[in-house]
Amino acid sequence: IVGRVGDRVYPGDVIGKQVRMGSGSYPVMNYKKPPFDLPIVYEDDHFAIVNKPAGVVVYSHRNAGHGIMTIRSALPFVITPPSKGTYAVLRRPQTVHRLDKPTSGLLLVAKTKPAMTDMTRQFVERKVKKTYHAIVNGIPDEPQQTSISSVDAKNMGVDVDCSIQGDMENNDKNDKEKQWQVIDFTLEEKEAVSVWKAMKYSKSLKAKDGYLTLVQVKPKTGRYHQIRRHMAWVCECPLVGDLEYDGGGDAMSLRERGLMLCSNKVALEHPYYNTEIGRKEWDALDDDSPEKYGNGMLYLSKENNGDKVMVSASIPLPDKFYNFLAHEEKRAELFQ
Repeated sequence: IVGRVGDRVYPGDVIGKQVRMGSGSYPVMNYKKPPFDLPIVYEDDHFAIVNKPAGVVVYSHRNAGHGIMTIRSALPFVITPPSKGTYAVLRRPQTVHRLDKPTSGLLLVAKTKPAMTDMTRQFVERKVKKTYHAIVNGIPDEPQQTSISSVDAKNMGVDVDCSIQGDMENNDKNDKEKQWQVIDFTLEEKEAVSVWKAMKYSKSLKAKDGYLTLVQVKPKTGRYHQIRRHMAWVCECPLVGDLEYDGGGDAMSLRERGLMLCSNKVALEHPYYNTEIGRKEWDALDDDSPEKYGNGMLYLSKENNGDKVMVSASIPLPDKFYNFLAHEEKRAELFQ
């Protein structure tokens, strides 16, 4: 039924507004495109993965004063609407989760209602596996009692490559590859587990004990500021540039380049191609079609007899990470 001005509305009526999305763009917004870049890492008719810059909030709360400087405001200008015939398209693309304002990295964006529902479910069931890199102030301890192998980490449910250790079934619990550390430290009376390992040590005149450490962190759970609090409170090596948890004092001299935290890899089940209809559509795609494997980001899982279409996207760390480490090392060499 098409309503008209003056029609009476009764309790229980459902009112909808139809918006035509022509010329391959979302409905015109009543504001200009926000003045920051939001690169698209992966995109299809159902969802997208974008690279959020540091210093931008995902969405603004009422009276927060962010204006159009939000990811939510930028999405309609960079995301392509789904193809004609796609089911249950959202009027505007929606982020499925958030990253803190000072954190950069990968964000999942839903373009349809079913995709939003499915990816939200995957977060609840801890099926979305994220990888972060951070620079911490000092050298974190690596106690033997909290050390685990790559296979152990994989069995915990985080995204770890076990190829360096061979077949998982032949895992030797006494192997020398105890390269990962586990932090199991409750936050707000809820389970909070992070798996991490050191990637690089760099000298610094400003750092605790004279060193900065580049770490790779894979959170099993997703508590508020989990990585930042785990590294600061458990490892006693707060993230560089962390205004809330670095403890102030000498650490304040490391704040000038912002928070050194980036979500640079994410893996999840495809929200559409694992449905009954979607899987038939994916199987029917030509193997040479770039759409089928998403330029290397889509693949059939090796687990469970390969019955899931997976998505795995990654990005290089921002230049500021390596530039900062190189700068600190150069100063240390000059003045030591």
